[in-house]
Amino acid sequence: MTGYGNPYFHYGNRTPKSIWIAPEMRARIIKEGIDKAGSLNALGRVLDYRSRNHPGWSVQQILIGEQAFPLERLERLADFIEIPLEEILKFQVTPEYINPLNTRIALKQYGMLCYLLR
Repeated sequence: MTGYGNPYFHYGNRTPKSIWIAPEMRARIIKEGIDKAGSLNALGRVLDYRSRNHPGWSVQQILIGEQAFPLERLERLADFIEIPLEEILKFQVTPEYINPLNTRIALKQYGMLCYLLR
């Protein structure tokens, strides 16, 4: 995180509908969710994604930093993996902080490089 200043971002009293989470926390919580649910698709179902063929697609997009977490689904994941939402929100960042390098490093740290799109 050197050279980025403080990437962690807080909206004050305003709660956004979608939240960008720093790669290291994003990889951790999704890894814990996959471990508990059994698979990426099962985690997608837990988070109420309803695609018949691949409910984990949106979870994968969040994991690799292509889209933000919808607040409702982040709350659901926090409850599922039993981590307080406030703890996760400490890792809220601006979208500009998300890049392929820091995402790749976080995924590698948690043994999840297989989820990067080729």
